[in-house]
This record gives sequence, C-alpha cells and structure tokens, in this order.
Amino acid sequence: IQCPEFAPIAINMYRSSCRLFVCGTELQSEEGTTQGDNLAMSLFALGTLPILNTLKQKNTSSQVWLADDATAVGDLIALREWWDIIVEEGLSYGYHVNASKSCLILKNSELQAIASCIFEGSGISIKSTGQRHLGAVIGSESYKREYIENLVGEWTNMISNLA
Repeated sequence: IQCPEFAPIAINMYRSSCRLFVCGTELQSEEGTTQGDNLAMSLFALGTLPILNTLKQKNTSSQVWLADDATAVGDLIALREWWDIIVEEGLSYGYHVNASKSCLILKNSELQAIASCIFEGSGISIKSTGQRHLGAVIGSESYKREYIENLVGEWTNMISNLA
C-alpha cells in the first residue's frame, strides 16, 4: 500500500459499487472514482505512482505529470523507450494511453526523418513547428505568434457576440 493512512478512506468509499442516477435510470459505477469526488485526484495520483516509479527506474527521460497528462524530455531513443514503457505499464494499472492525443514536439526540424523512423507504429504525431501543450504553446516564434493571434481572435469574436 503506497499510503497506508489513506487506505481506510479509499476502501470505505469504494468498497462497493456507487449508485449513479442519470435521467431516471440507475447505473452501477464499479471502477474509477466518482465525478466530483474530492478524493478523486489523490486516488488517481496514488494509482499512478507504480507507473511513475517504473518509468523513473527504467528510463533517463525527465518527466512531469499533471493528472493523466504526462510529458517527457530527452533524446529520441530514450523518449521512444519511455513511450513504450508507459503504454505497457499503463495497461497493468488501467491507464490507457491515447496515441492520437499524443505529440512529439521536435526543437529541430532536421530530426523529423529520424524521429519518424524511431516512432514508427506508435501513433504519435510528430511536429517541429509547434504545438499547444497543457494550456500553453511550445514552438517557433512564428508558431507562437500565430497561435496567440488566433486565440485573441476567438476571444474577440466571443466578446462581440456577447455585446
């Protein structure tokens, strides 16, 4: 048990199915936490610790997690190894990686061909110009400028519609 002090709370809260009522129909929630539960993030964090520890032991990439969003920085081969570990280990803990929502951001466009070879079959998109990332943007100055201009344009349209 990763956090023995927390175990009795989790056991008492999730020992049996949770009754959910949706449009007059009762559903039994039998896995995961209940939407809106204040303990959900803490339980999720504890549940992902084994994956994080395995990644830390088996890989040299630096990683940061925000809830279920994982980010790593490193050389291309180490990043592919990190990806393969997270996919394999994640399945053991019910963490299913969505490759279609994953992106490799290259700081040098000259690495595009080698990155494509290394990440072949992974389903990850590879970008060298830039990409939105956790509410921010990473990439070239022109990409960041274009991203911000589009964002401000959307906000301006929303304000105009409200006025």
